[in-house]
Amino acid sequence: MINAPTIEQLNMLPRLYETENIRTEEKVVHLHFTADRGHWWIIEWDGYDTFFGYVMLNGWSQDAELGYFNLSDLLVVKVEGWLEVLNNPFWIPQVAKDVPLIRYTLRL
Repeated sequence: MINAPTIEQLNMLPRLYETENIRTEEKVVHLHFTADRGHWWIIEWDGYDTFFGYVMLNGWSQDAELGYFNLSDLLVVKVEGWLEVLNNPFWIPQVAKDVPLIRYTLRL
C-alpha cells in the first residue's frame, strides 16, 4: 500500500458499530483508498484489522456495497506486480452523501 494509514489516523476512526444508528448517507467517510478504478471508503474499524465502509471494485457501480474488509489484505495488494492501493493523502472526511460516487451508486 502506498501511504498506509498511520496509527493516529486509524485511532481517530469510530469503532465498529459505533455509527450503526446513523443513516448511511449521513455516516462520515474518514479515509479513502483507491487502486485504479477500485475504491474503499472507510467509515469504522475494529481497532485491529477490520474496516467497515463502502466499496466499489473496478468501477462497477452496480456491485458497490457497504461491507467489511481487512487492512492487512489491502496492504499487500499488487496488481500485475506494480499497482498498489493508495491511501488518498488529500482526502477530507465528509458525509457519504457528499461523496459523488457514493451518492451516485446509492442514488441519493
